[in-house]
Amino acid sequence: MRTLLLRQAVVLPLAGMLIPMLVGFFLLGYSSIHQHMSELELQSPAASMACRAGGFIAGISIIGFALALVSKDRQRLPFTSVAAFVFGISMVSNGVFTMGSPLHGLYAIGMSVILVPAFFAAERDRPTDHISLAAAALVLIYMWALLTGVEPAATKGRTQRLVVIPMFGWFGYASLKLLERDKRVLTPKHAVA
Repeated sequence: MRTLLLRQAVVLPLAGMLIPMLVGFFLLGYSSIHQHMSELELQSPAASMACRAGGFIAGISIIGFALALVSKDRQRLPFTSVAAFVFGISMVSNGVFTMGSPLHGLYAIGMSVILVPAFFAAERDRPTDHISLAAAALVLIYMWALLTGVEPAATKGRTQRLVVIPMFGWFGYASLKLLERDKRVLTPKHAVA
């Protein structure tokens, strides 16, 4: 089950977010440069459904990733798992509740995404995991800019889309690292590859 949960997380978190990204390019009256992806929910019913489906898919996938990290027979990553689970729940709420509702993102609890890659590097005792640490730092800077209003309003859509790639793509990276580790642990030392 762990392998399946990790394999789906290689693709689905980022794929879920690519749905609203792509829809935004083809919707008249919407600007992918000037508007956040959640603003698609305020457009046509089809665009709203696509945006919400993307958030829901990404959220369910991230919850699956979180559950894979508490597997009984493998290295456990409890802090990473809890932070990922909370972020996954917030993404599911993005798919259920529309922008404007405080339940869209569950009162900003999605900021827990900042902790996921940082906890991952710490719990795996990999201070040289520069990809995870860079992802955490980048997301922190983006969230700070978003919440303080420093993010340029004229390009907030482009900024969000640029950060979404490492933010959600990181789950694929982490899943591949864990799958690689599991394969090494399960392969007998005397076996020749």
